[in-house]
Amino acid sequence: MKMRNLILTSVGLFTAPLYAFAAGHVVATPVSVTITVHAGARQTFRGLGASVSPWVPSAIYNAQVTQAQTKFMARLLWHDARFRSVRLWMHPGQPIGNYVDGWVATHKLPDVIAEGATDLILAPNEIPPAMGDGHGLIRDDAIAAYATLLAQFIRDFKDKTGILINHCGVLNEPNDRPVKFSDSQWPVVIKDLRQALDARGLKQVGIVAPESANCGGDAYAVVDSLKADPAAWKDLQGVATHSYNNAATEEMAIRSIGKQYWVTEAGGITDADEGPGDALQAASIASRFLNDVNHGVTNWQFFIGFEQADPAGNTGRILKYDVSPFHLTILQKYWSLKQLSEAFDVGARFRHSLSSLDGEMIYTYGKKPRVYAAVAQNPDGTWAIGVSNYTSPLFQDADDPANSAIHNSGYVARTFAVTLRVPELARIATLHFAVHRSNVGSDDMRDGTLVMHRGVITVPRLGPLDLITLRSIGKTPGSASVTTPIDEKMRSAQSGRHKTFR
Repeated sequence: MKMRNLILTSVGLFTAPLYAFAAGHVVATPVSVTITVHAGARQTFRGLGASVSPWVPSAIYNAQVTQAQTKFMARLLWHDARFRSVRLWMHPGQPIGNYVDGWVATHKLPDVIAEGATDLILAPNEIPPAMGDGHGLIRDDAIAAYATLLAQFIRDFKDKTGILINHCGVLNEPNDRPVKFSDSQWPVVIKDLRQALDARGLKQVGIVAPESANCGGDAYAVVDSLKADPAAWKDLQGVATHSYNNAATEEMAIRSIGKQYWVTEAGGITDADEGPGDALQAASIASRFLNDVNHGVTNWQFFIGFEQADPAGNTGRILKYDVSPFHLTILQKYWSLKQLSEAFDVGARFRHSLSSLDGEMIYTYGKKPRVYAAVAQNPDGTWAIGVSNYTSPLFQDADDPANSAIHNSGYVARTFAVTLRVPELARIATLHFAVHRSNVGSDDMRDGTLVMHRGVITVPRLGPLDLITLRSIGKTPGSASVTTPIDEKMRSAQSGRHKTFR
């Protein structure tokens, strides 16, 4: 498809290149960092995704957005950026016709599927208030009815549209709902939901939970409760958390062994508006993705794929559009996610990496690691590496409550030289890697070639807010193919530019 009326302008926080690889710019001597990549494949990557909203009736949506424009937005994400999953919001108890209208009559969901989505996951937003016990929990005698609501929704939607929603969440961010489940109730709802799905001929629909807002104590407690009940654990297809200020951890990677591990939502780092060319938002998303796949995540979803611009803020969108007339803006994070999907194929087997600077490189409370890295072998035998720099001129090294609240507490801008050591490739004398880079002014840009020698490769300059990915060129000769479900570290732990379209 031709991209007509393409407008390129220089906007954003920086009007001149401040980063490594920017021609003619003098940078400070890079700080050396070593990433050690443990031998042995861990989880299998199932791809990226985002949610699609049903809230605007088709009569309004179709008057504002043409089918060709909807298809174009779906194509940018699910084809060009190779997304594979879509999250589908719903309010349990609302008429099924609302969702047939909002997803199908608008062409949103059919277009997303046509462009590549294979994993559809239902996202129930709340437990109906009438099912509550008056003290913030669902009544024990209402759990089966709630499970039936979800299963019947999937059955009815399939009957009316021919579209099977093949994964089912239980409750979005259950730690923050007016009516929620106690830890002891979670095994009950998982087993009841499995029974309700099976009774409606939906045995192929997997259950994913708990979709906690944070990967921390609340999520650990739910997963531990499910693991303590063998029947509930068997009925659970995937563990799930969200990736905001508390992204995936090695503790959850350990807990999720034997299951898929979904991040069903990752959004912006503030609620403020986001305009084009926001390198900080893009770097935060890239860093969280690398954090998450380095800690066991199999399915990774951003919050909102495409949606009308919100005057209150657009950090939760990848593509935002205005109407009357239609005007589409591609936010900077799109290029980072596209670049990551081009490096890491569906089916990639990730390794576990540690940093000499930041250890586990966990994106969680307090100061965020300065460098993130993840490494995987793709199904075609190529190797992929991703590294990001989450330091910025907007940050400061000193602890600062304002810095923490607004920017999730990063460190002041620095440039790094990142050396990766991959023992599985130590027998290969030389291996060439194609380099891509994203930052303001570099949108998933090809940036030359680097050479690995005996399993060691160095990215000489990783500038502030840079995302750099490397993918080996051609068939990888003689590389080891070690497959282990969990490495020793886990065992011990268990004991610039913007583009607009009109």
